[in-house]
Amino acid sequence: MVSYNPEIIETLKNALRDLYVDSVLLSSYGISFQFCDVNIHCNERVFAQINGNSYEWHDAPSNAPWGVLGRQQFSHVCLSSPNLLKITFNSGDYIEIETAESQYESVIISFPSKGEELTMEIF
Repeated sequence: MVSYNPEIIETLKNALRDLYVDSVLLSSYGISFQFCDVNIHCNERVFAQINGNSYEWHDAPSNAPWGVLGRQQFSHVCLSSPNLLKITFNSGDYIEIETAESQYESVIISFPSKGEELTMEIF
């Protein structure tokens, strides 16, 4: 859809503060990171540094130990580039979520609903 914007950094900092990775859903069509009540679903590539090793998810299951991210506490978020959103955990592990300008959604970030209103950002 579109590149990341600087506003998503502040939004995620506020939304993920004090949260941890509740679960990681890995499939052939996407990978999702559930932070308690915030979900980040990725359809492009995801790069990760886990236990000092580098991994990549791209359109298929991979051999990365994604489960190790479970229960890891959010630490920081920043843009590595206009197309890479980096989320760092207290352990030093991190994920970088890629977005690509195309006709399809690359990343869907769902926030807690406000009443009957659904809140999400689509990149």
